[in-house]
Amino acid sequence: MPSEELGPLPAGRHGFSREQVAHHQRERLIAGLASAVAAKGYAAVTLADITREAKVSRRVFYANFESKEQCFLAAFEVVVGHVGELVGEAVAGVEEWPRRAIAATRAVLSFLAAEPDLARLLLVESRGAGPAVGTRFSAAVHELTPLLEQGRGERPPGERPLPASTEETVLGSLVSLLHRKVASGEAAQLEDLLPDCVEFVLSPYLGSDEAARLARAAAKV
Repeated sequence: MPSEELGPLPAGRHGFSREQVAHHQRERLIAGLASAVAAKGYAAVTLADITREAKVSRRVFYANFESKEQCFLAAFEVVVGHVGELVGEAVAGVEEWPRRAIAATRAVLSFLAAEPDLARLLLVESRGAGPAVGTRFSAAVHELTPLLEQGRGERPPGERPLPASTEETVLGSLVSLLHRKVASGEAAQLEDLLPDCVEFVLSPYLGSDEAARLARAAAKV
């Protein structure tokens, strides 16, 4: 989300309404923060860094956000929203639950690998961006729970019921794995984790053998 993608406002009489100008400036500040965080890390980024990247004044920043944390939260929401859209598109029209789970996993890994700066913002820098961001991060992860819960219907008859915490455990472990990879600078290689992630996601519901088979098949696509 580099700030130059948004571009500067035209000089002089640009013909935009006040509302359009304000919206454009907000977008530029969000993109500016993302660029600054990618370069320096959230803790080291200052308002001067953000406004310089966004090419707006400090006054404009405070007209849109109360703090650096609030600006980061807005950027976080943009990234989370986009990931949600990608997952929705990936699973649309896919009837079998295992294939929906695989499609969702592939979509997330592909996005993070293609956008390492945003992957770092989402998975690494968010951990030090304040309690509001931490709360939103937990909620964003929880939003994926219903997709996994659908796998409970795939369990063979007579199997012992899964613990209520199964989905949270699976998602927490996946987030931890992705965090470690991104933090170590390996975001671009995240797609290589697809077979492992697929097997881990499917195993509680389908059993280890079937999960491994589908993971191998997913790696060949």
